[in-house]
Amino acid sequence: MDVGNDRFNLMALCWGEGHGSSVHDHSDAHCFVKVLDGQLKETMYDWPASAPTQSADTGDAYAVPDQEPLRETAVNYYDKDGVTYINGLHAAFCLRPWTRLLNQGYLQKLSFLSINAQ
Repeated sequence: MDVGNDRFNLMALCWGEGHGSSVHDHSDAHCFVKVLDGQLKETMYDWPASAPTQSADTGDAYAVPDQEPLRETAVNYYDKDGVTYINGLHAAFCLRPWTRLLNQGYLQKLSFLSINAQ
């Protein structure tokens, strides 16, 4: 991973069959992903309506796992040269604040670039 100027991060990722990320958000960071080889599955979620959105102590966002689960809102597939963009604060533009990435291939590895900008 290249830290760059503390405003951009560039990562080249290679995942084996069935590997993926946990469900995560991007706050107000911009995230661009380009598939170099394989197939990427992107699952998007909405924040639960009944779960608290900020800690009373720190003001940090958090989830309450024992309450309502995240709601799946979209599933997208990207093949070689496919590109996707995520920004958590622009849900009005059909971009969801929570996402999970997965290597969809059962017999193929996945490689992709992820560029994150603050």
